[in-house]
Amino acid sequence: MEIKNKVVARVQGSEYSLMGSITQDHMDEICETINDMVREVTRSNPLMNKNVALMLCALNLSDELKKQSDRNDELQDQLGNIESINELKEQIRIYKEYANRNNEIYQELSMENDKLKEEIEASKETIEQYNKKIRQYKHDIEESRRTILNLQNQLFESQIELVKANKKSGYGEE
Repeated sequence: MEIKNKVVARVQGSEYSLMGSITQDHMDEICETINDMVREVTRSNPLMNKNVALMLCALNLSDELKKQSDRNDELQDQLGNIESINELKEQIRIYKEYANRNNEIYQELSMENDKLKEEIEASKETIEQYNKKIRQYKHDIEESRRTILNLQNQLFESQIELVKANKKSGYGEE
């Protein structure tokens, strides 16, 4: 006779009471996985409807289950063909190492991605500062150009006045 336990599933802030042969700790682990998947799905689209996010998670879990079932069938077939249980243990050890390496690589890449995002933000701020300086320099150049033009006009007018004054005073005549 199977023992039925009452457990509570907590998914995205909602609680569901269930009966089954599962322990509360195991249910908590399952819910944590689902909540992590929902967070991952909604990270790509924060405005996504909760039900759509849960549906995508269900599809992802179904896909994963199907792949695992197919892989399980493959392994069951291989199990009949494997001469030694030690070969199977070695394959499992290699898969675990591979998974651990992939997890480590994922963690490293995730940290590197975060650092790059920070660098991009810092670069954006620096670019904005440079753009402000460029705008200021353009403004200063335009002001200087206007000042130079005014001074050139004043010089030209002064030269004209000087020529007129020289003509009046007789210096310009020989």
